[in-house]
Amino acid sequence: MTTRNTEPASLARSRASMLLVISLFAAPVVLAWAIFYLFPDLMEGETVNQGTLVAPVRALPAFSAVTGKGESIDRTFLRGKWTLVYLAQGSCDETCVQQLYNIRQTRLTQGKNIDRLQRLMFWKAKDLDAGKREELQAHFPGQTMVSLDEQQAERMAAVFSLDGNQPFTAKRIYLIDPLGNLMMYYESTDEPRGIVKDLQRLLKYSGLG
Repeated sequence: MTTRNTEPASLARSRASMLLVISLFAAPVVLAWAIFYLFPDLMEGETVNQGTLVAPVRALPAFSAVTGKGESIDRTFLRGKWTLVYLAQGSCDETCVQQLYNIRQTRLTQGKNIDRLQRLMFWKAKDLDAGKREELQAHFPGQTMVSLDEQQAERMAAVFSLDGNQPFTAKRIYLIDPLGNLMMYYESTDEPRGIVKDLQRLLKYSGLG
């Protein structure tokens, strides 16, 4: 009888401990979102947010891919840093190039927080223009570019599909939090200065990444 009574209590304590650990990791991100969107009056300067919040956040699916430099990455690549993501297919047109430029410049303007941000581009392998990727890689050093096979691209598209837009052609910039969740996105028509200010505020109030 004693054993039967002890095991559920022990299991409950283990679950409680696990939830506490998860909460401690997630709390800084949740707090940053709350301040950023629900209490903008607590922040200095402008209170108009450029980005569109994804609520609830969406966890990115597992993936395994090889970068243009031959390095293997998976979902753990997203852990511990804020990630600016762009999805593309085909040859990467003028808007695509401009968005990669905006992502690079946004990161460069973050000063002491620059290392808290990283850049990632998902490219559909089916429509991959290898020559264009090499050209872009040379033009945007430090930009991580990976190609996804058809199944991985479909799983990724399911997460990034918002407002009925096909994510690989939406030409949006997406923001992934340090826990690997899609939390915000920017249209190609959004002002880069607004993106910079959004990230400055978010990084200021977030203890993660």
